[in-house]
Amino acid sequence: MAESQTKTIRFGIIGCAQIARKVIRAISLASRATLHAIGSRSIEKAQKFAALCGLSETLVKVYGSYDQVLDDPCVDAVYVPLPTSLHLQWAILAARKKKHLLLEKPTALDVHELDRILEACQSNGVQFMDGSMWLHHPRTARMKELIFDSKLLGQVNFVSAKSHMTLGYELYLQTWFTLF
Repeated sequence: MAESQTKTIRFGIIGCAQIARKVIRAISLASRATLHAIGSRSIEKAQKFAALCGLSETLVKVYGSYDQVLDDPCVDAVYVPLPTSLHLQWAILAARKKKHLLLEKPTALDVHELDRILEACQSNGVQFMDGSMWLHHPRTARMKELIFDSKLLGQVNFVSAKSHMTLGYELYLQTWFTLF
């Protein structure tokens, strides 16, 4: 078996978004991945996030900048849960530093930004993956199976779907919606 098929991927995370907590759990459950470092705009915020996630600073490096995570030679791949407006900058920097990239959705502000990110990954020989889980989720395969079962629904010509979640008033007050 080739080394690339058995190597443990050491992840760095730049940003302390709440979604990162779920990705940390996923990394910890993966047989060939480990969390090596997290970074935030301040060391205090990174330390607080590490403590909240139950991460030992003896096992996971905690940095006070995103650049420090990207400069760590032990980091093989980075997860980027930053605001979408920052994806282009940090994704290209990560690719230039030869870090594989897991970019939270939405991946870019527009298709031109995504093209630039993909070009940076390709020209630096690193892998790109977006954080969209629905395409690969077993429920999606099952929905497709049911939708295209002509005995169940007949011939399907068009599908339109929407999704939403109710946050509750307290959580709503903590979102970007309250800026307007």
